Formats: sequence, structure tokens, C-alpha cells
Amino acid sequence: MLSRLAGSVFHVGSAVERTDVVARLLDVYVARGEPSGVDHDRVVAAELRSVVGSAGPANDPDRATTIDSLALDRHEPASIASAVAVARDHARRARDVVSTELWDCLNVTRSRMPRKVSVDRAHEFLGWVRERSALAVGVVEADASRDEVWEFFTLGRSLQRCATTARLLASGLLDPESAPSWATALRACGAGEAFQRGRDHHTLGPEDAAAFLLLDEHSPRSLRFLAGRTAECLGDVAPSCIDDEVRAFAETRADLEAVSEETALLAARVAGRRLAAAADRVAEALDERVFAVSEPAR
Repeated sequence: MLSRLAGSVFHVGSAVERTDVVARLLDVYVARGEPSGVDHDRVVAAELRSVVGSAGPANDPDRATTIDSLALDRHEPASIASAVAVARDHARRARDVVSTELWDCLNVTRSRMPRKVSVDRAHEFLGWVRERSALAVGVVEADASRDEVWEFFTLGRSLQRCATTARLLASGLLDPESAPSWATALRACGAGEAFQRGRDHHTLGPEDAAAFLLLDEHSPRSLRFLAGRTAECLGDVAPSCIDDEVRAFAETRADLEAVSEETALLAARVAGRRLAAAADRVAEALDERVFAVSEPAR
């Protein structure tokens, strides 16, 4: 596949996944977060910006400002609105290889993005965003051949979720010793119900939650699963020019695999920081050395 098309498909997958992860984080930590003081809200907003990779100001005065910026601001690269626009634009560039159904899904989502949402309607809006993201992913999973198009789309998704989940585990939003904090993190990652269904809720603790979110090999929200899916896609499509970054990611993945359920709680913050950095380096290397389109000669 041409590097230009591969890059567009990769960025469609990454942007579609970003809409879901940012919507979940905003919903759990802001829209439905526990009422608290202004200072606490500012701390949460600053940590949330760090988790989603925002370069914007880290001193939001209130929750409404955080929602406006990270959900609706089309000039904020980390926002939902920006991700929707990126997904639609890259799908347009890759119309030769993406399905009509995916294009229609992204085009409609872009056209229906609101300019303003009140705080009391934020939960409803963020739920709609998650549904649209799930629809786009469902179209690809149901219709696409398991060829390079699917591989690059899935690689973009996996790297995005892997990096964001890892940054959440390394952030100040999570208190490793607090069971309620872990419960919130699980919900923010979309893993709360799966975690509850698989365990006796009377015995849940931080150790159980850490082991699930880091090491569960069956949950598509766990770092082990995400790192494994990313490594599979890289093994199939990554060119030799990013071998160093792929090797570093594999080493970080191996370190994660070496973590036991008993030590997952202690390892969570360091493992999250290292895996996020490794995933970011792979994404940057792909952009710089694989997907970059040279300027035409004048």
C-alpha cells in the first residue's frame, strides 16, 4: 500500500479511537464527576489534559470550560471535534481503500457535531460520541478484509488506546491505593462492567483492578491485550526504518508481561509511563519516516 494511503487509514483509526477515549474520560471525570471545589476541578482538568495529550492551558476555571475545550474546540488537536474532523478528512483522502459505509459514517458524524453543549447535556452528547465511534469501528470490523487496510486502521486504534490508557495509569487521576479511584479508572477505560462481571464484587480491591487493567489477556481494554494487538500489527506492516522503535516497544511489552498479578498494583504507574512513551515513539516514527509525504520538486 502507498505510504500516503497507509498513513490516512492509520490516522482514521487513531482519530476514531480518540473520540471514544476522550469522550469516556470527560464523561467519567468531568460530566459525571463528583461535585467538588474549584481547585479540585482545576487539578482534574490539568491531569486530564495531560492524559489526552493536550497542549492547551492547564488551568481551566470550571468544568464547562474543560468540556468546551476537550470536546468541542476545533482548534484543540486533542479534542473530540478535532478528532472527528481528522478522521473524516483522512477518510476522504483514502476513499480508494475505505468503504462507502465508513465514509458515510464519518461524514455524518462530522456534519452533526455541535458547536456548543451545556454542562447538563454533556453526558448525553458524550454518549452519542461513543456510539458514533463504535459504529465506525463496527463497520470496519464487519466489512473490511483482514488486509493492510485493516492492519493500519487497527494499528492506529491500538496505539491510541494503549498510550491513553497507559498515561491514565501514570497520572494523578489515579490513586493506586484507593479502590474507588480504580473503579473510576476502569469506567473511564470502558472496562468497569467487564471487571465487575468477572469477579465477586464483595472482594474487589485495588490489587484486583490493577491486575485486570494491566494484565487481563481477554479484555480489549487491558494494557496486555492492547500491547499484544499493537505488536501483531507492527509485525505485519511496520517497515525496517522504524525497527528501533518497534524493538523498544517489544521490550516494554515484555517487561509488562513479566509483571505478576501480585505486583501489578506496585508496577502500574511505572509500567504505564514506560508503555505510553514507547507507544508515542512508535506513532511519531511512523509519521516522520513512513507516512510523511515529500514536497514535490519545484
